[in-house]
Amino acid sequence: MLNDLLENLLLSLSMDPVLDSGDKARAEQRLLQSCLQGLAISRASIWLYNPQRDAIQCQQICCLQAGTSDALPVLSRQQFPRYFAELDKKRVINASQARTDPATSEFTESYLLPQDIWSMLDVPLRYQGEVIGIICCEQTGAPRQWTDEDAGFVGALSDLYGRILAAAERLRYQQQLERSNERLESLVSERTAHLQQTLDQLRQTQQHLIESEKMASLGSLVAGIAHEVNTPVGIGLTGISHCNYLLNTVQQSINAGTLGKSQLQQTLTELQSSAELVERNLLRAAELISQFKQSAVDQSHYELHRFAIDDYILAVVNTLLPFCKQHQVQIELALHSGVTLSSYPGAIAQVLTNLITNACIHAFEDLAADKVPLVVIETEALAADRVQIRVTDNGCGIPKDAQQRIFEPFFTTRRGRGGTGLGLSIVYNIVQKNLHGAISVVSKPGIGTRFSVRLDDLAR
Repeated sequence: MLNDLLENLLLSLSMDPVLDSGDKARAEQRLLQSCLQGLAISRASIWLYNPQRDAIQCQQICCLQAGTSDALPVLSRQQFPRYFAELDKKRVINASQARTDPATSEFTESYLLPQDIWSMLDVPLRYQGEVIGIICCEQTGAPRQWTDEDAGFVGALSDLYGRILAAAERLRYQQQLERSNERLESLVSERTAHLQQTLDQLRQTQQHLIESEKMASLGSLVAGIAHEVNTPVGIGLTGISHCNYLLNTVQQSINAGTLGKSQLQQTLTELQSSAELVERNLLRAAELISQFKQSAVDQSHYELHRFAIDDYILAVVNTLLPFCKQHQVQIELALHSGVTLSSYPGAIAQVLTNLITNACIHAFEDLAADKVPLVVIETEALAADRVQIRVTDNGCGIPKDAQQRIFEPFFTTRRGRGGTGLGLSIVYNIVQKNLHGAISVVSKPGIGTRFSVRLDDLAR
């Protein structure tokens, strides 16, 4: 049992709102001041283990006379093995004669004498079932006999220290949660604004297509893009709703005073996951709309030039080599046509880019381990003003039932795995409508795929 003074001090301290404020330094000072007052001692301090548990360092010290304490050293297990051995037993160290007590005599020269300390009472600090440090009570000037009541009082203070740490962690997690929420709101606002902008651009592009009547399949294109955009947008909205639910749940727990570390950690993990989900899907929607614009844009802006087709293909392929290297795909060239054409080089560049990148991304998913991914680009003169370009890969091939549909808008065998079905549709429209050429495909599953593009001189 504690005397009335100690009981009143503990009651007053337990009701002090500073303990639950999250301000760890102020709360520690209040606790140590109560220790000084209750035991009528010279000094009291809080020492915590380092992460390796091979040293303890003073976190806070409170002295009866201000300004009487110098900076305290770090106490290491290597320097003071007997003292740490006693700490490992997780019990009170009662050293009324600290300079001769086996547990504390190691400190005599380096610590006790310089600080004029005669007696020490060290009580373990426990948090979440683990000893994390000590409350150290010290008497200067003369020895002090510590009583069981003294140890019991300091033990009660040790229990209150757990509240201080819990409040500090709670405040830190709340601040982290608020920062995460701010980042999430900023990200959502940014992506939503970007999506709104691209949707507005989509409407403008759609109107332009209707007016110019450059694509007979406008209806199916619009329906396809609407279907494709709805999926990531819907997932994004679901992710935002889930984030709001998580935030509301945490706020309710904070208000009720029941918020724990595990709940906060789980909430933060789920918030981060939801934010990443929202970002991926908003970017996906923006990418889809951008691809749709590309497939629908007025190709009449291409400028007619006369150029050597072999040299131009070489220049285009050189710009794609870093992309191919990233996907570990080798490129071989057999450019021997010698043909010079009047045509739209920008349109040809777009066709080649789409065919080569499409092969890098899709053709080699199930390639045998001993097979090197390879794309071969060849040119062949069909006449003085006509050339055929072949893009051949040694990949997985295209299933026979899909080969008749691969140029249809939004047809893809990779639905749900990143495929949109727009890449080859763009290629087909450019070759047919802008270059007045022809494109065909031959593929054998497990052997590879070849796209053949025939181009004519547009100035003849």
